[in-house]
Amino acid sequence: MPRVALSPEQRKRHKIKDLTEWINGRMRSKGLAQADIAKALNISQEAVSIRLNPKTYERNIRADPFRYGDLLIIFKLLEATPEEKERLLTL
Repeated sequence: MPRVALSPEQRKRHKIKDLTEWINGRMRSKGLAQADIAKALNISQEAVSIRLNPKTYERNIRADPFRYGDLLIIFKLLEATPEEKERLLTL
């Protein structure tokens, strides 16, 4: 089956969805809650919930879920490997 060329906007939405799915999966495997991520980022649990909701980005309400510094904190908390960091940081 031939591949379909995605627009840059579609690619970005897929990357954001991959990032949020990775964070949710890793939180589950580590036994962490959104409140733990919120505490590490010094934001509310509700803010974390909104940032992890991919539908927010499909409607183009927000540009990116997390800043670079936030991602570094999350990766440290969730013990991301260097390969995972490289893959997830290339938005």
